[in-house]
Amino acid sequence: MKQTGKRRRAAGGDLRKTGGREIPPFVIRRAKRADLEMVVKLSKGVKEIENYPGQKMKAEDFLHFVEGGGGLMLVAAAKGKVVGYVTVYESDNYFYLPYAVTDKRWRKHGIGSALLAEVERMAKEQKVEYILMSVYVYNSNVHTFLKARGYVASKTLVQYSKNISSRGNR
Repeated sequence: MKQTGKRRRAAGGDLRKTGGREIPPFVIRRAKRADLEMVVKLSKGVKEIENYPGQKMKAEDFLHFVEGGGGLMLVAAAKGKVVGYVTVYESDNYFYLPYAVTDKRWRKHGIGSALLAEVERMAKEQKVEYILMSVYVYNSNVHTFLKARGYVASKTLVQYSKNISSRGNR
């Protein structure tokens, strides 16, 4: 994926009121190595990411999204902090988004929509045919979010996994 270096201002330059609270502006940009500790902190306790007993994400687990190698990470940044991110694996004809997290305090304020819109913009720019995501069955908020944006759930795909290492079961 070619780097544009562009930053997308998602919430405008001024504070905006949402739900009786003022939300500062945020930008959507490519992640940097310096963002990874905040990404790990944001991921902590998210069972969809740390979904095996004893599994704890580390900055190194996200490094390949920042340094290329077929993937990228976009972050939503506000006040010098990462408040959301999405990871993208690239193929010739599709993007696969394995991880997307928004800080609980920033949900319902356009972070997820802005991240997804930027992924879609990049996909169109590169003439990618489709975007693929896996969502846990019980995660009804994400199902609703994606359906509202025109995404369709597969009626034929069931995902399987197998834990090979006992390391994660300690």
